[in-house]
Amino acid sequence: MIIQDSLTADVLVAGRLARGTVRESRRVVHVFEVDAGGSGAEVRTRCGESLPRAHVEWLAPGVGMPCESCLGLAGADLPRSPLSELGV
Repeated sequence: MIIQDSLTADVLVAGRLARGTVRESRRVVHVFEVDAGGSGAEVRTRCGESLPRAHVEWLAPGVGMPCESCLGLAGADLPRSPLSELGV
């Protein structure tokens, strides 16, 4: 059973524009931070592009050619801490 209060606010997912909606060269895989309870008409990528939700093909991580900007920003909000096993 899923309890509404236990849902995280945002979920990181991967997706690209569906075949036939844009040229093949624009079909890079973006990283999205999607509100678990949201259902807006558009979704914003980590790199700042706004895409129509209905045109997005959702993918498993590691599939397709990644958007380099999204990839670079994917872990930007994660807390950084020293790694004791590396002596830092």
